[in-house]
This record gives sequence, C-alpha cells and structure tokens, in this order.
Amino acid sequence: MSDDRPILVSEAEIAKRRRITADTLASFAVDNIPVNPETQYIFDDFVEGKIATNAEVKALLHDHYSKIAKLSKP
Repeated sequence: MSDDRPILVSEAEIAKRRRITADTLASFAVDNIPVNPETQYIFDDFVEGKIATNAEVKALLHDHYSKIAKLSKP
C-alpha cells in the first residue's frame, strides 16, 4: 500500500526525530517496556514527517485512549 501523504517537515527535522526515537526505543528495550502496536503508527508517522507537531501527536493519542476509556466503562 502506498502512502502518498506529504512530508511536512525538513529532512534535518526527520533525521533529528529518527535519532531521538532510536534512543528512546533503546531505553524502552533496556527497561523491557513494550511498544503499543495500536499507537505505533502515530509515532512512525511523526518520525517520518507526516505529522508535523507534538500537539498533533498528543491529539491523536488522546483520541485513541479516549475511545479505549469509553469502551472500558460499565
């Protein structure tokens, strides 16, 4: 499947995000913290520049976890 969404940030910003993400994932691995496969695509899109800001990431995560919270209420 092709992803034709535009890249919204510079190549330098993508390189920075890749470096930070690699360091973060390494620390998660050392501490044995699992990655949530249901939200990983959000972080992947951010790293690759298809999501421009942290605020957008936060909003997408809020939407995801709000749905889960609603489903878990009796």
